[in-house]
Amino acid sequence: MSSILIIEDDEELAPLIGQALKEGGHSSQVALDGVQAMALVRQMHPALIILDFLFPAGGGAAFHQRLRLSQHTRDIPVLILSSVAEEKVLKSVDMDGRTYYLAKPYKKDELLAMVGQILGSGLDF
Repeated sequence: MSSILIIEDDEELAPLIGQALKEGGHSSQVALDGVQAMALVRQMHPALIILDFLFPAGGGAAFHQRLRLSQHTRDIPVLILSSVAEEKVLKSVDMDGRTYYLAKPYKKDELLAMVGQILGSGLDF
């Protein structure tokens, strides 16, 4: 079971993502902003971070940059889950081989397949 941190400020969407991950055999915790998220990253050192691009206390681009600057968090894979167009995300975030993008709205199966691929289960997406 992989531990996944969900960083999502939409209090209705966050539990839905968590439920989908649970159905896929993963455990998860939710942070509603960047401050809470950084504390949870240090506490749980997740196997994957699902990151909303637009959220309070810095936003996804700034949070991603902080992750990549720390030797303790730079290797954690990040799945940016956002309604912001991929082209705009690519201008703000270094897609460094450990960073992925999935557009909202998404299908649960699509999310689980991508999470599985990132975590190495071999599923295609």
